[in-house]
Amino acid sequence: MRLPDWQMRFAEFGKQRAAMPFEWGSNDCCSFAATAVEAITGVNPMVGIAPYDSAIEAARMTEEGGGLAQLATSLLGSPVSPVMAAVGDVVLVINVGREMLGVCNGVNVAAPGAAGMVALGMDAALAAWKI
Repeated sequence: MRLPDWQMRFAEFGKQRAAMPFEWGSNDCCSFAATAVEAITGVNPMVGIAPYDSAIEAARMTEEGGGLAQLATSLLGSPVSPVMAAVGDVVLVINVGREMLGVCNGVNVAAPGAAGMVALGMDAALAAWKI
């Protein structure tokens, strides 16, 4: 359930993440998407997930979750077609040959990048989760 002021909270999330560099466990694709969901709903879907701070630990978490899509489904519910994604919905995309999560900003998918938030094309989207 989205909070009444979710749009303002989502905009603030975007401002905070705009120049934040990628970092495992705090600004990787999973934590980025989870923090966006928390801004919109007040609930972080990764609350029960063990903390991680390396690529190896993130890969282990993803593998134990059945892959990135299955992990997202277990935390967010059933996926929908990416054409159904709206602002604030979590999106699974392919970026540089790898799956990653981001958040729909209405036109693109916002995701963490090396030097801050990047915009990826919705044409690379594989699935989405309604928030």
